[in-house]
Amino acid sequence: MSHTALTYLADNQERFQNELIEFLRIPSISHDPAHQADIDRAARWLADKLRALGANHVEIMPTAGHPVVYGEWLGGGASAPTVLVYGHYDVQSPAPLADWKSQPFEPEIRNENLYARGSSDMKGQTLASVNAVEAIIKTGGLPLNIKFLLEGEEEIGSAHLNEFLTQHREKLKSDFSLNTDAGGMPDADTPSICYSLRGGAGFALTISGPAQDLHSGEYGGVIQNPIHVLSRLIAGLHDEHGHVTLPGFYDKARVIDAEEHAELAALPFDEEFFLKHSGAPALWGEPEFLPAERVGARPTMEVVMFTAGQPKSAIPATASARFSFRLVPDQSAEDVNQQFRKYVETHAPPTVTWDLQFRMSGPGIVTDRKSPPVLAMKSALKTAFNREPIFQRVGGGIGAVLMFKNTLGIDSVLTGFSLYDDNFHGPNEKLHLPTWRKGMTALVHFFHELVK
Repeated sequence: MSHTALTYLADNQERFQNELIEFLRIPSISHDPAHQADIDRAARWLADKLRALGANHVEIMPTAGHPVVYGEWLGGGASAPTVLVYGHYDVQSPAPLADWKSQPFEPEIRNENLYARGSSDMKGQTLASVNAVEAIIKTGGLPLNIKFLLEGEEEIGSAHLNEFLTQHREKLKSDFSLNTDAGGMPDADTPSICYSLRGGAGFALTISGPAQDLHSGEYGGVIQNPIHVLSRLIAGLHDEHGHVTLPGFYDKARVIDAEEHAELAALPFDEEFFLKHSGAPALWGEPEFLPAERVGARPTMEVVMFTAGQPKSAIPATASARFSFRLVPDQSAEDVNQQFRKYVETHAPPTVTWDLQFRMSGPGIVTDRKSPPVLAMKSALKTAFNREPIFQRVGGGIGAVLMFKNTLGIDSVLTGFSLYDDNFHGPNEKLHLPTWRKGMTALVHFFHELVK
């Protein structure tokens, strides 16, 4: 390939970094209505960036929620491949602020890491794709068509994305999607391609006891405490080995074969890796499965929030918890809903009432590791990092991947240049800048590989 686009990347690295810092200063927190103006500002910033790099028909397109930024560069004509570049400009809340070493929306570079909320998830990854396309367009282009879909609701479940895809199916018509939100390189030297994402099912369970909080001295011993009831229900959802106890939970879970088991065993995601990156004293979970299988190929249940009681000596009226099930291909969120409901019906005592809300869902997905776009990415990553990429299953989910498949009929090539210690969603989120730069180089190679 011509090295012109790579030279352009090198010549503009400082500007790209400064632009990212500028973008990160916008606190585009999607779940908080107080940041609506920031969401709009981030969308305008991205639209201006697309226009500056030479994209056409750039629009900030409304949805029932936050807008989608769209742009296109149709340099290849009707017969050329069309790539839909996905990204999101919204971020999670930075709370708790006390745990940050620097202000979350005042980016700071320490030891070649750029610290800010959204640096890794996913403003840095979004701009890696955008900058790679800029390098190609500004140095003469390729026989390739590129469309951008940059959403503002990924961190709240891409709530209105599917409706948007349905409305604009013709405009978004593409051969496949490039998605750099599936990061998780084990280290800065080992590139990664994700081929499987878990789905999910979210629930909120509230246990109600007395009509109001009661004095624990006057009523303790005659009124059952909702905290105790909810704690027992939660404890009963796992056995001592970490298996989920809901009857039928594993019946449809797709089991990996011996070949894939051997591949996962060869990855660097061993016990030591997870202990190092989590800071936990020991691992937990199904002992018959490798750690890499437990997070990528096995379904799980986690309590992600527990709310009950006040700092006073009283039996609370209610106790609530939020549950996050991660599901693997062939499992149905509706099945889990029925299983969970039956479990609570069976095990909740008559001393309380309960309310179980089914909040969100999506199935797991496995992509084709041998498709031409994936093989192009494999070659590009090897060229940029001088190492064969690993193929991994990722335990999280990305709503857009499933929606693109079901609504647009296209698969996604899933990669990313975040590291496992980048702390996305946590305090002190960071982006390793040398890896980010290599990632942009890899993406330039990728676009060239597509038209070889």
